[in-house]
Amino acid sequence: MRVLKVIGAFPVAFAAAFAGVSLAHTQFVLAGLSCVGAAPTFAENLRTCVADLGGLFPSLGPVLALALAIGFLVAAGLKRVLTPLAGVAYPIAGFAAMATALIAMRISFHSTPLAGARGVEGFVVICLMGALGGFVFSALLPKAKA
Repeated sequence: MRVLKVIGAFPVAFAAAFAGVSLAHTQFVLAGLSCVGAAPTFAENLRTCVADLGGLFPSLGPVLALALAIGFLVAAGLKRVLTPLAGVAYPIAGFAAMATALIAMRISFHSTPLAGARGVEGFVVICLMGALGGFVFSALLPKAKA
């Protein structure tokens, strides 16, 4: 039964991280447009957020899912050894997974395909959305019996 709960927690954590990454990316891109005088209206901002959720999914979705899966598996092993960090293992893994994915894409493509992550602020906020996924995953896991 525990395995089913772990498997069930992953899609929810992925959805939270993906939505956060997509929305953060969109806001950083739109902020960049505002800086050059092309400030979108609230309606345009909302439409862009919704469009990016669907538009980023086919390319970013698998990358994020794989990164989080690897990160959470590593965290599951490490939290048994590094017991003082057990409570924050999955958020740290989510942050590290997103950072690793962004760096790997930068190395592979000689640029960051996720435009919202090209600056330091965007990079950190998008990595924090990976941490959000880790927090959600951790919160949904069944608690170990004492």
